[in-house]
Amino acid sequence: MTKTSDYVLLVDGDAAVRGLLASYLENAGYQALHAGDGLHAIRILRDKRPKVIVSGLGMPHMSGIEFIGVVRQRFPTLPVIAFFGSMPDEFPAGTEPDRLFEKRGDHLPELMKAINELARRTPDGSRVPQAISVPVRTVADSGGDFSFSCPDCLRAFMARVAPKAERIATTAACTHCGGHVPFLHETAANA
Repeated sequence: MTKTSDYVLLVDGDAAVRGLLASYLENAGYQALHAGDGLHAIRILRDKRPKVIVSGLGMPHMSGIEFIGVVRQRFPTLPVIAFFGSMPDEFPAGTEPDRLFEKRGDHLPELMKAINELARRTPDGSRVPQAISVPVRTVADSGGDFSFSCPDCLRAFMARVAPKAERIATTAACTHCGGHVPFLHETAANA
């Protein structure tokens, strides 16, 4: 019987590819989680920790290579398999997958074997430490905008906060993945 933590996260822009892989996974006793791109996958990772991630490389909004880089920084023990249509010339440092498979039907048995092997070596998701967001201290630029780095997707974004005459603690929503970034804002009078 599969434990509820035996998830495999499928990240690919093609729903048919995700559906085919999900069928194989479910027959092998895994629960498939679906994401159409890296940003959607990051939102899933907020609530669930899979045993393995299988990610395409060419996706909208956040490429597979960028997504793998985020996973490597935030969840370094979480194995990632890249499932590609065309092989990139190289993977930038910090974005290398654990395994590579070309998107071909005859590679599915080998892919399933790799998933099983990696899943056996991965601790249960409950043991993966959660990232704890500590409020950052920030001051608005001359136009009243604040610059942030999202702890979830690791992308930079700008946000505007209504000025107040006091020190305030609040959050800003990442414009990329919707993550919440807690921050402490001091007005010019208190800075």
